[in-house]
Amino acid sequence: MNKFITLYPANWLYNAAVIGFLRVIAYGKGEEVIDKWLSDNGTVTIERGIFSESVAFYKGYNKHKGEKELPLVGKNKRYPNYLQSGEESAFEDYSKNLSNIKEEGIACGICSRNFSIDFSQFNDKTKKIAERITSNIQVIHNSLIGPSKGEFPNSFWNLNYSISICPLCAYLIIHHHIPFESAQTQNGQIFINAPSFKIMWHLNKFVEQIFSKSKGYQVRQILGISFIELAQKVAVTLGAWSIMNIEMVIKRGNEIEYYSLPYEISRLLLQKDIASLISATKEPLILEIILNGKFSHLLTLSHKILRYSITETNAFNDKYLSQLRNKDTKSLKILSNILPELYTRINSIISREVMI
Repeated sequence: MNKFITLYPANWLYNAAVIGFLRVIAYGKGEEVIDKWLSDNGTVTIERGIFSESVAFYKGYNKHKGEKELPLVGKNKRYPNYLQSGEESAFEDYSKNLSNIKEEGIACGICSRNFSIDFSQFNDKTKKIAERITSNIQVIHNSLIGPSKGEFPNSFWNLNYSISICPLCAYLIIHHHIPFESAQTQNGQIFINAPSFKIMWHLNKFVEQIFSKSKGYQVRQILGISFIELAQKVAVTLGAWSIMNIEMVIKRGNEIEYYSLPYEISRLLLQKDIASLISATKEPLILEIILNGKFSHLLTLSHKILRYSITETNAFNDKYLSQLRNKDTKSLKILSNILPELYTRINSIISREVMI
């Protein structure tokens, strides 16, 4: 049996679950391990042996966050009745046996793979857990989108009562809340979904870092800043299809919403040279201008800075200059040098795409 399992991106629920699982493993083993697992082709290849330690890491991660070590028992807020009291040890036995999982059997409605495991090797308690959590997706897997067993159909699953769930997804899914809850915005909890685990890993990590500095960003600013960080710090090549399929999933109360930037804006922000120039301005206004697609305003602002430097009029009285964070002479001079180059590079990319 191969000592690795390769996972492929799928729907946002599965992707968030995998990223949450990787966060837990990174807590226990270090991010260097995750970096080795992530591939440029979008997949993640995990070691089978990691399941022998994963519940211990899950407990440690939760304790570090100030929660119960295993918040899955009884009427908990996320995965109600996923486990019953006294099943904690049997659940660890279940997770350890995931290292023996095989790809054969019924296709899973979450990951679309056909992972299965031989339940006969389990003791009675572990069998009971396995039978409960691997039957179909239900409220124990997700209190928002999982239907209560035997009750009304769920609109998230095309009005089916539920869909099948494999033994691996039944375990991974208890991690899906982790990236969401690390990014609480005024609009709700967010997760950046993409057709690549490597892209998702880094983008959502950047989002968490953004919120460690300020909670006041709007969703489009968060997406824009995370794109800029990705372009500068991660060696990754994104095609048009990948860029168009990067979206923000927003959980607000009992609703799920989606947000994405226009392709042409995303394309620009993910260019390393443009991202570096935007960062060098150290001005939120510049990102706002680009997010609005008002690229000519970059030249207008540059001209106003030049006129201000000559006439020494009050920068606070101008509708453009008054929005700048740094109005000292040195900062304005640096900004006036960057803006024409930034506009030229943006215009070059746009012109090239129009010609194509």
